[in-house]
Amino acid sequence: MKLKSKLGVLTLVIVGAAWALSAPPEYVKSASAYQMGEISADMQAAKVSENPSPTVSGIDVPGHDDVLIQEDTHQAFITARDGWFWRMDMQTGKAERFVKTPLVPSGARFVPDDHNRILFCNSHLYGFTPEKEAPVGVYELNIATRVIKPVALRVPLPPPLNPHAALGTLQPLGTGAMATADLNDSNSRPVQFCNDLDISKDGKRIYMSEPYASPGAGMGEAAFEEAVSLANNGRLWMFDLERQSAQLIVQDLHFVDGILVDRGSEDLQGIERSVVISETPKFRMLRLFIAGEKAGHIEVLQEGMPGMPDGISRDEKGRLYVALYSPRTKLATWLHANPWIKPLILRLPHSLFSEQKQTGFVVLDPSGKKVLYWLAHDGSQVRGISKVLPEKDGIYLASFAKDNHGVHRIEYPRNLKD
Repeated sequence: MKLKSKLGVLTLVIVGAAWALSAPPEYVKSASAYQMGEISADMQAAKVSENPSPTVSGIDVPGHDDVLIQEDTHQAFITARDGWFWRMDMQTGKAERFVKTPLVPSGARFVPDDHNRILFCNSHLYGFTPEKEAPVGVYELNIATRVIKPVALRVPLPPPLNPHAALGTLQPLGTGAMATADLNDSNSRPVQFCNDLDISKDGKRIYMSEPYASPGAGMGEAAFEEAVSLANNGRLWMFDLERQSAQLIVQDLHFVDGILVDRGSEDLQGIERSVVISETPKFRMLRLFIAGEKAGHIEVLQEGMPGMPDGISRDEKGRLYVALYSPRTKLATWLHANPWIKPLILRLPHSLFSEQKQTGFVVLDPSGKKVLYWLAHDGSQVRGISKVLPEKDGIYLASFAKDNHGVHRIEYPRNLKD
């Protein structure tokens, strides 16, 4: 009996030690219960049964987050997970490495009225080791010279997070802005994770999403704990290139990811009144009113979406194309409604949670409230769609999948040609 008793105590000690050693870092704090809600009737009605076969060009292009089409030169510039900008000839379909970035490039936009310059995010990616360490942030690529230069690498120290905020804390434009020349170690910090960006119509303001700012923040599996915790660590920043200042726009949201300036919302001075963002693992999209009569208001556009909303784009008619990186599963819905199980989930190896193959995108009307089209692809030909680009010759599907090969394009569905 004494031996059994000793073995029992030893077992408890071993289990206790394993539990303590496998604990996530102190800064990983799970949010309270969150009810996702059912997929809306409008979304269900807009779902199509088709599983289109993409045309694949540039077969050597690895997984990538964004694709920019330069119509006049028939070239595409692609932000790839190997740390390079790739360039693809749209006429021949051949692709090649174009320029190496300091880290790993992601969300990118042409500078308005100057498609020789690209602003892009540069951050860490789980499993990717750069040749040398470099600052995270917004960079600029000059296509003609292939020169890359930093644009925004630091942000003001933000106020403490409010883990109980239901719908974020928004600061209208001009509130709490700091001159970039005055940013130092006492009043600012380095950008930790630049995921996506957009630029104002006049090219003067850059909006950058920072999904979370914990140590080791980055793309891919580095965000596993953040996605499980569902904590309100996400922020959106604005860099004013004319005034040379930086400002926090919103915080206390979860994993702010895709960002799109509402073109057409500008006032008489050309200042945009609103932007649209996605909260990826929360399956939600919001509109932030940053100027004008509604300044300070946050509007829910879509929630309980059928997949993780990632990058956002608009077509010429103003419709929103939202990538659904991976599907919303019953497990995810249950997990966030029952956070008591998360301490265990956060201790398990990431490899136990298989990556979902299904992917797709949804198209919304210009208001972002009405669902026009929902494509749920089975993942047999394209996976991990991170951004959907509606272009003249078709819809490009940027795939961030590790084993991706090539750039994928599908034809416009009939109801989106109208």
